[in-house]
Amino acid sequence: MTSGFRVVDRIDEYQIDDLLELFKHTYWAPHRTYEDVAELIDNTDYNFGVVDESTGRLVGYTRVLSDHVYRAVVYDVVVHPDFRGKGLGRMVLDAVVSHPEIAEIEYLCLFCRPDVVELYRKMGFTDELGGLQLMIRKGPLRIDGKADRER
Repeated sequence: MTSGFRVVDRIDEYQIDDLLELFKHTYWAPHRTYEDVAELIDNTDYNFGVVDESTGRLVGYTRVLSDHVYRAVVYDVVVHPDFRGKGLGRMVLDAVVSHPEIAEIEYLCLFCRPDVVELYRKMGFTDELGGLQLMIRKGPLRIDGKADRER
């Protein structure tokens, strides 16, 4: 099912428009701008894309942030709606978990909605966290009236 597609481990500037198109089809990122996505790519430890070999178009993406020893977190797993159901999400995640540097990290984590938990379970992820609870603070992160980056 995945023939005709290849995984790349870097996103080039010319692919940012394709990535913006992918984000438009998500519930979490349709508002992202070209400038923000360019910065996101530059500040991400590992970027993975799925490219349609017949067109060169980026049709899938995910990224990983990591301390390179103990923890890595997968973000933004997305496949263009026209290409869903072809195994491309699994293809890009297989590239993540088999990456030689990522494979050595103690824990690989991700956030997902309940409707895709089963997909990630099949790839070895678990939601049994031994009592751990996810906590989140929505930004911009401000303490004493100043954003963290202003202090």
